[in-house]
Amino acid sequence: MLNSKQPEKIRVSTGSAAVLGLKRLKMDTPPTTCYLMTYTEEYCLGKCSFCPQGHTPTLQSTEQLSRIQWPDFNWEDFIQQLKVNQSHESDNKFRRICIQVLNYKGFYDDVRSIVKIIHMHFPTLAISAAIPPVPPIKLKELKDSGLERIGIALDACYEELFDDIKGKNIHGPYSWKKHWEALSSSLKIFGLGKATTHFIVGLGETEQDMIQSIKNVVEKDILPGIFLFTPVKGTPMENAPRPLMTHFRHIQLCRYLLLNNIDNYDRFRFSNDGRLSKIKSLTKDELTHIIQLNTAFKTAGCPDCNRPYYTSRPGEEQDGYPRDLTTQECLLIYNELDSLLDI
Repeated sequence: MLNSKQPEKIRVSTGSAAVLGLKRLKMDTPPTTCYLMTYTEEYCLGKCSFCPQGHTPTLQSTEQLSRIQWPDFNWEDFIQQLKVNQSHESDNKFRRICIQVLNYKGFYDDVRSIVKIIHMHFPTLAISAAIPPVPPIKLKELKDSGLERIGIALDACYEELFDDIKGKNIHGPYSWKKHWEALSSSLKIFGLGKATTHFIVGLGETEQDMIQSIKNVVEKDILPGIFLFTPVKGTPMENAPRPLMTHFRHIQLCRYLLLNNIDNYDRFRFSNDGRLSKIKSLTKDELTHIIQLNTAFKTAGCPDCNRPYYTSRPGEEQDGYPRDLTTQECLLIYNELDSLLDI
């Protein structure tokens, strides 16, 4: 039975809070999705090696996910400002709500209450949630409460790496099997394309590992989002190297090609060390066309998600662009990918 008590507080990403008028912040690209995180005074039970939530018990770490800060706000203040945001047409009107759900006792009741209240106030506003695995009956309850799509993040692209990064090898609470069971149940309950997962590029996999895993989830009609690994201070992976941007561009391009036609996998050629070396029949014209479409190199996640500066800093080259590319950025990406041309 749903706990009818509404939350007292909610964490809101700094960019979303600025759009809502809860925080003053100068932005060149506002978020198109309102990013929320469940509030708890406990620490996340997950021990994911890349994440600050379960490793550094400080105020700064509990308000951080990736490189973004998530200050907490009074729930009523948030709802009132969201009403203002949704009451008129504007460029900054949110198109989606996305809830990042931490793993703690009672997280399910919290997220279901949040979904139900937001859906009650804004029935046409799409709501997503990235959540730890829960049983099918709870997935169905979330959908019935107004959740439009759900994400179960694998993060690592194969089982052994999963165990090393967030599973049994670091005494974490997660298992590859249970994550996949939850993804399979989500697909049945929410429908094709409405179950999502995320991969973090640069945890130690090869390009071939990642591209093969993206192919596997696309074949199952699960939408794969991708992030570029970002070392965060205070986590076990704080000193791990950040991958080269060309590595991420390879993954972005292949993800785009697979989402458009799964048979494109047969075009990919890999070196002995698992690096993408060529894409069969890829011409200058095709590569230029793909880049100019923008889609492949924008943020890869749910519809209307742009995640500005989630894994990159202002002033540096963006991994997933939160907006259309400039002519200079198109040229930069072309130069990063022209080695894959089949000339």
